[in-house]
Amino acid sequence: MAIRRNSFVNLTGNLVGLVLFAALTPLYFHVIGSERYGILAIIWAFLSFFAAFDFGMGSALTYRVASELRGDVARQSTYFWTALSISLPVGLATGGVLFGLVGGGLGNVFHLTDAVRVELFHSAPTLLAIGACTVLLSTAGGLLRGREYFVTNAVLAALALALSILLPVLAALLISPSLDILILATLAGRVIIVVATIVIGQIFLLGGARPGVSREAARSLIGYGAWSSVGGVIELTISSADRFILGAVAGPAAVGYYSVPSSVLARVMIFPTAIGGAALPQLAARSPEEEAILARKIVKMVTMMTPCFVGGVFLAEPFLHLWMGAGFAKIATLPMQVLLPAFWLEGISAILFYRLLAQGRPKTSAAVVAIILLPYCALIYYLAGIWGVVGGAAGYLGRNIMFVIGRSTVTHAWRMLVSAAGPDFLLLLVALGTCLFAFPAQPPLAVAVLVTGASIALTLKRRPPEFDKMVRDFARRIGIQRLLPAAGGGHDA
Repeated sequence: MAIRRNSFVNLTGNLVGLVLFAALTPLYFHVIGSERYGILAIIWAFLSFFAAFDFGMGSALTYRVASELRGDVARQSTYFWTALSISLPVGLATGGVLFGLVGGGLGNVFHLTDAVRVELFHSAPTLLAIGACTVLLSTAGGLLRGREYFVTNAVLAALALALSILLPVLAALLISPSLDILILATLAGRVIIVVATIVIGQIFLLGGARPGVSREAARSLIGYGAWSSVGGVIELTISSADRFILGAVAGPAAVGYYSVPSSVLARVMIFPTAIGGAALPQLAARSPEEEAILARKIVKMVTMMTPCFVGGVFLAEPFLHLWMGAGFAKIATLPMQVLLPAFWLEGISAILFYRLLAQGRPKTSAAVVAIILLPYCALIYYLAGIWGVVGGAAGYLGRNIMFVIGRSTVTHAWRMLVSAAGPDFLLLLVALGTCLFAFPAQPPLAVAVLVTGASIALTLKRRPPEFDKMVRDFARRIGIQRLLPAAGGGHDA
């Protein structure tokens, strides 16, 4: 099954990127200093936000190539170059806004030293180019994802992350740690990856087909991509609203106690995102009946994480105590326990999001996000005002409940979700309810073992056949296949 292989590749690429980031970032920080690193962190945060203003060319190209253009290399080439031609001016505009915010407004807010302010001003052309490269890279990668070249895409993503840290570090050591040099070195890494992605797409995927652009392709891409981009912008707004609102209502200290467990759990989203991204081309290429069957299997794969979440509810306090200390654990344990089912729901919601994109319905996806925005902000404002950090976590849980309800309704997935994920979610609620009932003490160890064991048994009994095959694929790659038992059958798909 191509999804198994592609999910494994996506997951591996993400994990490699995280390892590289964790290993290289301390060196980067030490070499360039806290002030310059802080400015660069602000720039990358804005880039991730403004990347959503790309008219959705990357996702539009993935959808078109995986569905209506499948097998038609000549039209794929036209769509590819049309998407790039649209992305270039959008990317330059993104770079202009980025410099205006960082160099103008935020430069004054953060009280930069005169030397760093001058370095940042000299980086204006470089920031323009970085904005263009960011959008072009997202667009060019859409062709690789649509053609299911996930190995190539994962290698390029890991290489991009490594270069974004290695080249500035080398520039700081060999040339100068000034901000303009660091940003220029970062641009060099972006240019290398953008050029490599475009060359790979044009030569290896499109076979050197003659580049061209067309109005028909532009209308088709913008019609899909604009709504995808609108949805992405609103979702980014929703994703950052919790910290802003919590900080305004309960103070900045509350944000720290909320952000640490939230950031840890956000790493778990690598798994459903890897599966959903790999499944998108397959979902887009299938008939409605086949697409529904495949979506059910993917949801079942995501629910295989449930025992980790159930066990996490019971282990939240000792984990935070060991990692962050007793004082931190006393405040953050309950928020983390509430966030665990919230992120479980976010994994299910992510699959429904990819399903909407595969059905060619980015407008519907954007509408769901837009409808949720104001109620979510009001909910988290109200709950944070009552319960502080716990209220922020409860608001986030409410957000993901609204996402699942909205996306399940528009995809007509209620029956499928209840049968594929309902029992798992009920056990997760039992775990949370047990901890809430025992709070502020910990529930008895026997209860924790019983509920977690029941979740493991249920998950293994209901596992889809694709899970066994994925495990065997992984075992074969690392050379331990002989240690596994013979493949079974008859599992619920």
